[in-house]
Amino acid sequence: MSETGPVAASAIRRHAARPHRTRGQHRASWAAELSPLLAGTQRRYTAVVGSAVAGASIVAMATGAGFSSGEEEPPPSRAVADIAALAAEASVPEAQVASTSSPGSTAPLGTATADEVALSERTSPVTGQAAQIKWTPMLDQITITSLFGQRWGRNHNGVDFDAETGDPVYAAYPGTVTHAGWETGFGNLVIIDHGDGVETYYAHNSEVLVSEGDWVDAGSQIANAGNTGRSFGSHVHFEVHVNGEPVEPLNYLAEAGLDLR
Repeated sequence: MSETGPVAASAIRRHAARPHRTRGQHRASWAAELSPLLAGTQRRYTAVVGSAVAGASIVAMATGAGFSSGEEEPPPSRAVADIAALAAEASVPEAQVASTSSPGSTAPLGTATADEVALSERTSPVTGQAAQIKWTPMLDQITITSLFGQRWGRNHNGVDFDAETGDPVYAAYPGTVTHAGWETGFGNLVIIDHGDGVETYYAHNSEVLVSEGDWVDAGSQIANAGNTGRSFGSHVHFEVHVNGEPVEPLNYLAEAGLDLR
């Protein structure tokens, strides 16, 4: 009633967003207010917020009333009870995942959190790359007996490694065999072309195990050591040629990552 009489029905203004409510008059419970928000993807998030609001409301009411530890707290209001009930309806598994993956959570010792499980299952889009090919020793045991340089009035174009007759000789780097057989002075000789103008020589072998045109990998056995050709004892004579010219083998190998010195 107003001072001039009953208020006309047309004078009652309703909330635009909530047509079931009128200003100053609550005609719906909190449950009716919040239930539309809990549909679809909003359900779990609204439930979590509802739980927080319920807890905050209880604390606020207890503080405002000035309860002491010895006094009995009154039951929560109907609005708080409605919010708590709606929060309880949220999905339990989803809530558990949210609690274990939160930064402040403490999972039992030895139990992986959701973030840890997701990280362990994550795969990199980048595929693993094979390790770069490396130069390998041409013998199982490396003992240098003669170096590159001047010897007996002429240039010694390679390095000599001590070896017993029959010891396996290996390719130092992948490539194509361009010579496999006898060569004056070198005896039984194997030459491997590695590309980019680089060749390696393996001389004085007792037996050659590859043929011209064969592809060999680094570490593949290509011959057995020996004492053929111009040689004064069983050993392996090793040379490195770049663009047709012999170079210091130990320096070249060291720069390529294989230091035999």
